[in-house]
Amino acid sequence: MNDRHFTVSMHILTLLAKNLDQWLPSAYIAGSLNLNPVIVRNELTNLQKHGFIETKEGKKGGSRLLKSPEKIALSEIYLSVYNQSLVGKLLPSPNPLCCVGKKINQNIRELNETIEEVVFKKLEGVTLQDFSMKF
Repeated sequence: MNDRHFTVSMHILTLLAKNLDQWLPSAYIAGSLNLNPVIVRNELTNLQKHGFIETKEGKKGGSRLLKSPEKIALSEIYLSVYNQSLVGKLLPSPNPLCCVGKKINQNIRELNETIEEVVFKKLEGVTLQDFSMKF
């Protein structure tokens, strides 16, 4: 996950957790992130697809949390945006005759699985409410 989807999603969800009683417009959220509103709307769509938020169109529309922040584990958010290996892509065709090349992808894959287990376990024990309390 070598991109910013997790960070953007965490920012959005934390902002919504800090404003539970309000519908926050995407323009407001984009201003907080200092990002293009199109990027923010794409993240909002993903968060809605995964059941974290609800959205309402119109003048008084916006987004808000669908679940209570204490019921959202950071591991759930991580899984909703996860799209690639933490350690990067495997080599497309390492030399099978090389002592390293013939096993590099297998060993990197195992390393990645170990790292992901540690990250997931850590995130599983922290809720959006816990994280939001830092702000």
